[in-house]
Amino acid sequence: MDPFTAVGLASAVVAFISIGTEIAKRLKELSETGDIPGVFREIRTRLPLIISIVVSTQHGSDNLSPEAREAFEEVVNQCFEQVTQLDNILKKVTIARGDSRAKKTLKAGISLIEESRVQRIATALRDNVQLLTFLNVAPAEKGKPPAERPSEPLPSYASATGMFLVPFSRDNHFVGRESVLQSISASFEKQKRVAISGIGGIGKSQVAIEYCYRYKERTSDAHVFWVYGGNIARFYQGYKRIARLLELPGWDDPEASILEIVFSWLSTTQSPFLLAVDNADNIEHWWPGKYKSGGSLDDPSKNLSKYLPDDSENGHVLITTRDNRVASRLAKQAKPIAIQPMSNVEAKSLFLSKLGGDASDFDESEIHCLLDQLDRLPLAVSQAAAFIEENSISIGEYTGALQGEDAEEFLHEELDDDRRDEESVNSVFRTWKLSYDQITQQKPRAADLLCLLAMLDRQSVPKSLLKVPEVTTSLSVLQSFSLVTARAGSQSFQIHRLVQRFVQVSLQRDKASQKWKETALACVSRGYPTEIGVAEWPICDALAPHVQIVTGYEYKTTEARLNLAHLLCWAADFDIERGMYPLALERAQQSRMIFRELVTEHDERLAAATWLVGRLCYYEAKSAGDLDAAAELLEKALSISKYPSLNFAESAFELAHLYYDQCNEASCLKMGKASFECWKAMEGPSSVRTLDNMHDYALELAMLGHKEEAITMWQEILELCSASDASENTKTVYTYRSVAGIAEFQGDVAMAEIIYEKLITLCQAIYNSEHIHVFDYRLSHAEQIMRQGRLEEATRLSEAILASCNNSSEWRISVSCLQTIAECCRLGASYKEEEMYRLRTLELHEKNLGDDHKETVDAKEALADCYLNSSRHSEARDLYQKAILWRDVGLGRTHTDTVRAIECLGICYAYQGQEAEAEAAYLDALSRQSDADARLLNNLCASLWNQGKWETLESRSRQACELESVYQSSAHWSLITALEQQGKVDEALGMRASSLSLETLSNDLPEARRSPTSPPVREDSRFGRMVHPRTWSA
Repeated sequence: MDPFTAVGLASAVVAFISIGTEIAKRLKELSETGDIPGVFREIRTRLPLIISIVVSTQHGSDNLSPEAREAFEEVVNQCFEQVTQLDNILKKVTIARGDSRAKKTLKAGISLIEESRVQRIATALRDNVQLLTFLNVAPAEKGKPPAERPSEPLPSYASATGMFLVPFSRDNHFVGRESVLQSISASFEKQKRVAISGIGGIGKSQVAIEYCYRYKERTSDAHVFWVYGGNIARFYQGYKRIARLLELPGWDDPEASILEIVFSWLSTTQSPFLLAVDNADNIEHWWPGKYKSGGSLDDPSKNLSKYLPDDSENGHVLITTRDNRVASRLAKQAKPIAIQPMSNVEAKSLFLSKLGGDASDFDESEIHCLLDQLDRLPLAVSQAAAFIEENSISIGEYTGALQGEDAEEFLHEELDDDRRDEESVNSVFRTWKLSYDQITQQKPRAADLLCLLAMLDRQSVPKSLLKVPEVTTSLSVLQSFSLVTARAGSQSFQIHRLVQRFVQVSLQRDKASQKWKETALACVSRGYPTEIGVAEWPICDALAPHVQIVTGYEYKTTEARLNLAHLLCWAADFDIERGMYPLALERAQQSRMIFRELVTEHDERLAAATWLVGRLCYYEAKSAGDLDAAAELLEKALSISKYPSLNFAESAFELAHLYYDQCNEASCLKMGKASFECWKAMEGPSSVRTLDNMHDYALELAMLGHKEEAITMWQEILELCSASDASENTKTVYTYRSVAGIAEFQGDVAMAEIIYEKLITLCQAIYNSEHIHVFDYRLSHAEQIMRQGRLEEATRLSEAILASCNNSSEWRISVSCLQTIAECCRLGASYKEEEMYRLRTLELHEKNLGDDHKETVDAKEALADCYLNSSRHSEARDLYQKAILWRDVGLGRTHTDTVRAIECLGICYAYQGQEAEAEAAYLDALSRQSDADARLLNNLCASLWNQGKWETLESRSRQACELESVYQSSAHWSLITALEQQGKVDEALGMRASSLSLETLSNDLPEARRSPTSPPVREDSRFGRMVHPRTWSA
């Protein structure tokens, strides 16, 4: 040994022994008093062993080969660095007798923080024990002949000309993987090295074993070698065994390099061979100069990778690894063969073969469910089968345990398998812990990213969501170990189900779950759009499953809970866009509850949450009481909102719609105007949102009978559009909508039809064919066609819309389609068909709004009208009575809809011959009117005529004759008849004579029995019945 090298090595050994002995002594003392931190217990037993081996190896260092001597020095230096770190940690966490309670608590906290770091050091020390043990027993004394070793018998599978050094028996129940085995053979036709890669437990080694046996069967004279590549010592040991069994020149020379000897032979031999290098997982062992983490860099030329043959004419190298970086580089940049989870058939076959049963003995669905939970990973499947059989539990019990607190116990259980290397762990969780520890050592931020991914939905995690340092390189490392896989051009990623469960269980055990839950929440909150338009829908869609996950966690810190409240608000807004109102309401209520607890009463965040809850309560209202409750919330939001502000404008907007549904005209118009004026104050008269709210206000005016004012408003919108900051598409939408509104309410249905057709085409291009705007404009288009008498065409268009939106959550669109089709049937006197559509309309209202809602009552009255026209008077009467009961309270005694229902009830009585009841109904209706209606008086006169109440008929007929209406002729004849029946002949004759000069009077004499005249059909407007989404981002 070079003297300077010897001095350096001796110094390193002395330094290591000195500090190592001191730490071992302190750990022993602490153990005796019971104060040793848990993370140090494994090190307490391992450190004295390492010190002993180092001393023993140093005494025989003169007999080490140059290669072994170099490895020994490197290990000693690493051990010194590790015990120095331990010494520093131990000083921070050791509790002294005089420590206060606060100081003890602090040290206990530091102990938890440092736990993972100590575990990594313990793992490294364990590896060094293995290497030192090998170095301590490998060399022979220099200058002496090697000790006699018992000859190792050749494996039974070896032929006379070719060795077979695979240390595992063949699996007689090997399942599937035929495509992988064929890919390996095909790849060897083009290249000398082939690497197979995949996540731990995927079955790489088992595939390699099976390929080795098949290779030997095909090429009986070939050598088949097996070398473990998981650490330097075992790789060296594997090459040493090859050299000894082949009796290569220099194999027993302690000065010779075994690695060089075997590499040289493999590179030059003419004999065919297959070298399988299993578990080449640690990239630092193969290229230490480039990937070494911490400490001084080794010479890049001294690495295991240079000892794999590459140019052998008849040789092939098969490599298995979890790390795709290792696979790609060892295979000379050839694409590795990625091992995927088994198919359902393969996994089932493996499971049953390990369980020792027939498929008929088990529940097929339970097996399928378990295999899905295990992601069909061979090791996990084999482990599950062994656990089930050994512990006599059912498949269902095991599946359930995977989701519970026992998952760690089940998946940490070691599988007894003599076909796996003695240093390979035989449980899924332990397998992945090795990968996780390796990643933590090489790139800690990649390990952190894995923790973050475990707290999100495991599928389709957008890369844009992961706003963390070094995200690209970290994802690359995780992909290299097959813990995550890329999707959609590497713009989204997914984590394996069991890997996610492993990380979650590990974090829970280390009491770090809460930290990563809050980190995941912060990531999703930062990435979620705060204002949602069409352009933001794809982002919200992509984040929806992650929102579902992170909003399901519990949070304790104020910052996290505020993040949660904000995210719930934004997500609820998108749920509304998707028509998912129950989920949106649940989220909005949770958000409001958090804000009420954490912010002041007049905080705008609380105002926003209150508005959102009120809005959703309105959408989900199923009774007049529900509408009142929604109005109270929206009014509360309005009162605590600043002016002008988004919350004020939106609360006023929703209140306008709600008041319209409550038939509160004054309040409806007041809130509609307040909404657009608020936007005007905030953003100016030409902003997108100002124009949008102006359009809604114009609709309110038009639907409430103020058509001229509405048309004026639409004309103003047309003038403002040119100066708007909106996109050209949005300006065009507003222009078309305004022109369509003007045409429709001026009665120019042909022009309205043309404009709505243009709106449909434009909005299909802007949004999609199933967007609510497109449905709305298609319905308006069909209505204009219906109003022109083209009933079949209008029905066909409405049926097409109905078919398109059957899978839509917007049930109101379906209702509007059914109403339009029913109206076409009524106009065509197809009452049987009309009844069918009215019933379907009523069913949807009752299902979604309940029985005690204005719109449900309106649907009942529309059905009653159909029954009345079909002469089904009893059924019509019952429905009118129900409508009257609700409207007396819901709308008021004098509301026009209430009066109309009472009049219709009187008509039903009249057709049933119940004239006294009909008269009473008509009189009730008249008593509720400030000015008597001519038609209603005419119906009352008909009832009095039929009853022969001539004196009363005379009085009512005189009242009717004073009203200018189409019923004046009928009233005149009623008066003449009443006079004649009472013997007032002179007056009757005078009236008959005067009637001859009146052009307005009919010359037809009245019938012996008179029938009532039905009132006009109620106009079922769609305004206020549909949720109007914004067009701001059109």
